[in-house]
Amino acid sequence: MLVISRKVDESVLLGDTIIVTILAIEGDRVKIGINAPRETIILRQEIYQAVQDQVKIQELLAKETEPDTFEQLRKLLVSESENEESEKEENKEQGKNEDAL
Repeated sequence: MLVISRKVDESVLLGDTIIVTILAIEGDRVKIGINAPRETIILRQEIYQAVQDQVKIQELLAKETEPDTFEQLRKLLVSESENEESEKEENKEQGKNEDAL
């Protein structure tokens, strides 16, 4: 992962067509602006992950309606929930480590 520092009104260029600009910093929140071609899909990570989870659920339910499938679905949902909690904890730790610098 590339880590860089930017101040308000500074930008980062991704490829030839996407510009990410820091608009404001308010406490622990950073507001960014993204200038990209209309055909570029831009999703927050948690939205993208939710869509992927829904696709997995639909695929499981479409394959079989047997009790085993529902058990697999339960395990998937528990696993995803645990992963989300783990990611939140990691993000908090990263924030603490960055604050210490």
